[in-house]
Amino acid sequence: MINLNSNDIAIEFRLENQSNLSYKIAQPGSKFVINEECILWAKNIDFLQKINIGTVICRKSDFNAIIPNPKVSYLTTEQSPRLVFAKVLTKYFNISAEEEIINYVEEHRKNKSIQIADYVFIGKDVEIGPGTIIHPGVAIYSRTKIGSNCVINANCSIATEGLGLEMDPETNLYFKFPQIGGVILEDNVEIGPSSTVRRSALDNTIIKSACKIGALVNIGHNCIIGNNCILSGQNVTSGSSVLGENVFMGVGSVIKQGVNVGNNVIIGLGAVVTKHIPDNETWMGNPAKKLEIKNS
Repeated sequence: MINLNSNDIAIEFRLENQSNLSYKIAQPGSKFVINEECILWAKNIDFLQKINIGTVICRKSDFNAIIPNPKVSYLTTEQSPRLVFAKVLTKYFNISAEEEIINYVEEHRKNKSIQIADYVFIGKDVEIGPGTIIHPGVAIYSRTKIGSNCVINANCSIATEGLGLEMDPETNLYFKFPQIGGVILEDNVEIGPSSTVRRSALDNTIIKSACKIGALVNIGHNCIIGNNCILSGQNVTSGSSVLGENVFMGVGSVIKQGVNVGNNVIIGLGAVVTKHIPDNETWMGNPAKKLEIKNS
């Protein structure tokens, strides 16, 4: 149990507490999880203004630009708030060695409703639904939930850590932003050989029902893949990108981080998507553009 409060964080990481509040801190927060016992960081003024309780690390200039909420403990810094938050996560909330390297596969083999091949690694706190098949060489790390009737093909890795990095001016080296979230695979999902699904930084990377993922696909942290999508092979969905339902990605296509793709979209072979795509469109090329169909 962590015995920590806002003032402790302010002193340890050389922050300035701009309020008289010092909340107990029990968990990291995110845009989806904000409560009195959360600590989180504000990327910009817009997000900072939405925080209505708990402890937040933010730039001093951003704090000075808002009307403070009396229920929020504001810890201000001249540094990158993301960097400070990463250091807090690393010290107090990071994933343990037990979750990363101890293999619990034999416990799951007792569940006769699933099939697990040889040479499989399953970490701590993994849930696997009935009818699921896991092929040789698969690694499923902690905080993963797999639904019913899924197929995880050979040499896949689920809930691996992505490359969240922030430059630390004190050391002139990149500091790792811990990826401490999880992965959810809903029912009837198939993951092709040698593909990887990165765990979320704070919440969950989600692949929704009936998605079919080809070989050598990389699904970045915080991504959400909608129902019934097909990622045909060698695709990359960069971190925090969101796909709607019934999206088809051609071989070798790439989606830039933070890009939203609508429902019923087709992305052509080798396309590089750098902009949001509305529903019911086909995009091709590098950079990808909407395919205009001319009437003859």
